[in-house]
Amino acid sequence: MGIVDDLKQELQGAKSERLWYESDWQDYVTYTAPDMERAFNRPGGIMAPDGMSVFRRSAARERSRKLYDPTAVWLLDRLASGVGSLTMPEGFNWHGVGFGDPFAPPPSQADEEFFELVRDHLFRVRYAGRSGFALANRSRLLSTVKLGTGVLFPIENETRLADIRTPIHYRYVPLYEIYLLVDAQGNDCGFFRVRTLKAWQAVKEYDGNVSQNVKDDASDPKRKNNEVRFVHACFQREGGFDEAVDIGKSRYESIHFEEDSKHICRRGGFFEYPLVISRWDRDGLSPYGSPPQAKLMSDIKSLQSLARDGLIASSQAVRPPIATHRQERQLDLNPGRTNPGLIDEQGRPLFRPMLETVNPGAADAQIENIREKLRVGLYGDLWQTLLEGNGRTATEVNIRRKEMADMIGPFSTNILSGNEALFEREVGILGRRGAFAPGSPLEPPQSVLESDVTLTSTAPIDQMREAGHFEAIMGFQDYLGIAAQADPSVMDLHDRTEEYDLTRRSLGLPAKLKRRPEEVEALRQQKAEEAAQQQQMAAGESLAKMAKDGAPMLKTLSEDAGGLDGLAVP
Repeated sequence: MGIVDDLKQELQGAKSERLWYESDWQDYVTYTAPDMERAFNRPGGIMAPDGMSVFRRSAARERSRKLYDPTAVWLLDRLASGVGSLTMPEGFNWHGVGFGDPFAPPPSQADEEFFELVRDHLFRVRYAGRSGFALANRSRLLSTVKLGTGVLFPIENETRLADIRTPIHYRYVPLYEIYLLVDAQGNDCGFFRVRTLKAWQAVKEYDGNVSQNVKDDASDPKRKNNEVRFVHACFQREGGFDEAVDIGKSRYESIHFEEDSKHICRRGGFFEYPLVISRWDRDGLSPYGSPPQAKLMSDIKSLQSLARDGLIASSQAVRPPIATHRQERQLDLNPGRTNPGLIDEQGRPLFRPMLETVNPGAADAQIENIREKLRVGLYGDLWQTLLEGNGRTATEVNIRRKEMADMIGPFSTNILSGNEALFEREVGILGRRGAFAPGSPLEPPQSVLESDVTLTSTAPIDQMREAGHFEAIMGFQDYLGIAAQADPSVMDLHDRTEEYDLTRRSLGLPAKLKRRPEEVEALRQQKAEEAAQQQQMAAGESLAKMAKDGAPMLKTLSEDAGGLDGLAVP
């Protein structure tokens, strides 16, 4: 058996393992996220060849066929927007760079300034016009919140190596295309990506290195849109290592092949794990995450059933079924219309509504009760601070913000943890392009070269936590002021420089605000010299004043005593 046959067997195992999740994903899409993963709802029939349970009717009609109450949809949209604003807002530096070793000494001024240069450059690369990061990362976040798992694929721009502004392209990978692999510790170690390309797209994607059948289809105008399934397999290479320079010895091996013909289209590798995976919540060592609505699906389905019944009851109350006497005919209930033969000789109608006790609002209280459960379970109540904040004091708003950080914090940590792989991948690509070479504007200081560097989170949700440190520092300053009045020696215990550093970091302010130690020393020496000069000038002025004030007195004494110490006075 060849390597493609082995990979196809492993792919079948990954597909079988993922079947347990696909039914859940189908429910999430049907009841809470009709805008996600169109492959769940595309035409073609149930149990498509890719193993995904999908609808085979009109996607536009089927996406919301079981959606009668959109409360869960709105809440998840609000949650996704809120989490995005708290973790990775556009136009905000939501992470920094720092030493990865927890026992490393605090970074020096030069280290901090270098870290800020690297951070700013990374954000310029991401938000460049052609990188695609903003849209791809937004889709990844939506998939994380609505389906539990989001996947981002940073791809090195190998076609235009001279493009400095866009060295990396960012692409969102739909969840239905990806089959994740984890090791015994739950770490991501490989994946299979199965996607369908049209013949002409495949020829362009793989630079013509496709099977002859695909080439023939691409060159025929009638068959150029024929679809072909391709598999991208990525796994740990035997004999590969982290510090490899040759792609043939890189840690991860990559193979692209056609699923039907087994033709290998591309073979290479990755020095870093190529996917950025974020999970909302994780069940043990599962390769896939669990979304926030997973524990509320019974309530969500009950809400849809009650809302549907309420709509039916309302329709029956307005236009109930009619029972007629003997004759089977269609009643015309439009205003001003005539229905002959539907009363008897005594003027009694020969028809009547079959349902007279319909109450459209019978389930309203129960529906509202379930909606309130969803607002709490999907954190909708956390975003009402500004909407319902009239009359609240600043203290109440701060408490509410802290509550929001405490509630969303654990899940935001799961999302942000995936960004470490993003940082490693980006720095690796930039480093191989010479961004950190000697003479480069991003040349690192020697202390950084000898240390491990990693990402540090500075998102708004982290600043909400750090705000507590700032408040503690302010309170401690008040205490010092009171204590110093009773015992001034207590100020000898306080390090004002360290207090400044803690305050600056807790507020998320850049290192450029702080002067370097040599600049501080020079400034202090200059101030000392200026103070010494002012002191000398003041002493000279004092002596001159004393001489001027003492001259008349000396003259008077000399005239009375005939001179001072036998000296004649002129």
